[in-house]
Amino acid sequence: MSETWGANLDELRTLAKQCGAGSQTLTELSKSLSTMVNNPNFWKGGDADRMRGTWNSGMKARLLSASKMLDKASTDLVNQAKEQEQASQVGGSSGPGGNSNGPGGSDGPGPGGSDRDFWGPDWLADPDSPFRNGWDYYGYAKYLPGMRASLFDMAGMAYKAGTWAEFMDPAAWAAFRGSNPFSQAFNASSNLFDGNWHRLFELTDGSTAFKAFDGLGKGLGVVGMGLDGLDAYNHFQDGDVGAGLYSGTKAALGALSFAPPPVGTAAMIASGGLFLYDNVPVIHDAVNATGEAIADVAEDVGGAISDGAEAVGDFFGF
Repeated sequence: MSETWGANLDELRTLAKQCGAGSQTLTELSKSLSTMVNNPNFWKGGDADRMRGTWNSGMKARLLSASKMLDKASTDLVNQAKEQEQASQVGGSSGPGGNSNGPGGSDGPGPGGSDRDFWGPDWLADPDSPFRNGWDYYGYAKYLPGMRASLFDMAGMAYKAGTWAEFMDPAAWAAFRGSNPFSQAFNASSNLFDGNWHRLFELTDGSTAFKAFDGLGKGLGVVGMGLDGLDAYNHFQDGDVGAGLYSGTKAALGALSFAPPPVGTAAMIASGGLFLYDNVPVIHDAVNATGEAIADVAEDVGGAISDGAEAVGDFFGF
């Protein structure tokens, strides 16, 4: 029996819808934030003026640019699905692996189907719930700029650092980020979607606004860790050790992302690679097709990280 190789058509169309919805969400968010930030009665003072200036001079444009990028991706995915459907003469599943929820397809690590029993409320524990789908939309906005900034910083420091000790020194990383305009631009976009607006707008350390946005950024990271930890628990409860280890790995990487560079930077790249593996059918299928089905979970995770990082690096040109 013949077999068609390529991405799963249903997943391509689902991803196209997600990208379209994410684009619309970012556009609406830009409008809401502009109204709030530019309202003189909402916030007054030096931090407020600095925030308005930074938002209106560049941050709003970056948000809208991300919206346009997602909208274009949605159109490209729809066209890709049409082209592949026309080229294929075989019905049924069109891609090796079939399911983008973890190494090995629907039976491998990653969030499983919604037909199993979950510990916790459905809206939180079910990977197919509206809340979890919305969290995936946020992931698209977060990981692309985050990986771009982390990959650039990692490459820049590897070139600049004269010794291994300097490469491992968080102070050297801070100096590099503070002096390199490309790193500053990339990290500004990353901070925008990470919720770290206290860094983005260079708010006064210790101020009320600084503490609020610092809490927001850390809170979003903790939510991501918690969701992965919950998935790991449910998988272990189901007896699916491989899936539990995969979700546990993602939770651990989320925790390491809080560490100073280069550890936190490497963890961010790894987390982004796994996110792309879980949610982008082309990357998922490419990893699953490599090596004729890798059995070892650790090799699956490593392959997902490598392919995801390489794909984003190629996308941004480094």
